[in-house]
Amino acid sequence: MNKKFSVALLVVLLATLLACSRHDPAPVSPAPSASSTTTLPANGGFVGKVWMSTTPGRPLGSMMIFMPDRTLVIDSCFETYRLSEWGVAKDRIRWLEDTIPIEADVDLPRPNQLTLRVAGQDDDQTFVAASVPYVCPDMPR
Repeated sequence: MNKKFSVALLVVLLATLLACSRHDPAPVSPAPSASSTTTLPANGGFVGKVWMSTTPGRPLGSMMIFMPDRTLVIDSCFETYRLSEWGVAKDRIRWLEDTIPIEADVDLPRPNQLTLRVAGQDDDQTFVAASVPYVCPDMPR
């Protein structure tokens, strides 16, 4: 084999190997998609409301909003907000936080109360429907 042919063959093989070894990570889906609201836990009564946390130890003004378009807004008065996609997984809801899947059972003991029983956690997260208007209090000094 001549030297030019060997170098060209080596370049083609390396390019092929590099192209084959590259892969883009597949997007992580938060839950099996369920487009019908009849499959939502708690008859979907938690969707489209602003839920303020009443769980002790949560940051002041912590809230969750499960939007009908499957966007989940998580925010508090003193932390950066988070937008995630949420969905339904069997009889639970599911979303991602920092690539970690979170699943929770939903309970609406009253129309203005929400309880999330997060899988793997002992304590329930409790919420009440937000009152309008609501303004975050000043940050404690």
